[in-house]
Formats: sequence, structure tokens, C-alpha cells
Amino acid sequence: MADEFDDRDLKSTLNAWRKSADEEAERDDWFWSRQRAQIVSRMNQPKVRRIPTLAWAGIAATVAVGVALIVPGQKVTNPKSPVAVTSGNSDQTSAEMTDHELMQQLQETMNQNVPDALQPGSNLQQVMENRQSGKTVSKAKEITQ
Repeated sequence: MADEFDDRDLKSTLNAWRKSADEEAERDDWFWSRQRAQIVSRMNQPKVRRIPTLAWAGIAATVAVGVALIVPGQKVTNPKSPVAVTSGNSDQTSAEMTDHELMQQLQETMNQNVPDALQPGSNLQQVMENRQSGKTVSKAKEITQ
């Protein structure tokens, strides 16, 4: 059998390795003293602790967010104030309209040519609007009484 494990080949390989290791270990004293000196000098050197790159990125992001929060931004306008809307004309005329008018215009646009699949949602929206308008009328009656 050619595939059998041969102990003699393994023993001869290990013996050759052991012999080469012993030869490498047989070095002059100056080599080992130089090795010791290098090791000691590395041990005595102060360790430089550097902040990893990822930490610098985190610090930079935190500073950027802090500056963005501190620096005054644009003034927030009152949402109930009229909104300037520009028409699609080339002369760029603008018309003032309130948020409510804008939402009504958007609703009218959305209700035009509603697909059959969205028709139940449109019906539900109309029912909700009727109830809402009924509540506002009843609240107005309560206030006047």
C-alpha cells in the first residue's frame, strides 16, 4: 500500500527540523545581547496613544451638529400667514393665498379624474368633510347661545 502512513519519514523530518532549530539557536552572545537591548528600549519608550480615525469622524460630526444648532437659521414664518404661490406663467406673477385655499386647490386637483381604485377613498373623504363641517356649524351655534 502506497498510501500508508510512514513513521520513519515523519521522524526524519522532525529530526531535521530540530537540528536546524538548534543550529539557529546557537548564536553568539553579541546577538542575544543586542536582542535584549532592543526589547528593553521598546519597553521603555512612551506609548503614543492616537485617537482612531473613526473617533475623529464622530467628533467632527458632533461639532458640525453643535454649530448648526447654535448658528441662527432662517426665521420660521407663521403657518397661518398667506403663502405666495407662483403660477406657471413665464411672467412669474405671484398670488397670495392662505394655507386653507392651497389645500382646497390641491384637493380639487386630486379629485379630478380619480381612478376607480381610489374612488372609495374619495367617498370616505367627502363623508369626513361633511361631518367636520357639521361639527363646526354646531360649535358655532353653541358659542352664539
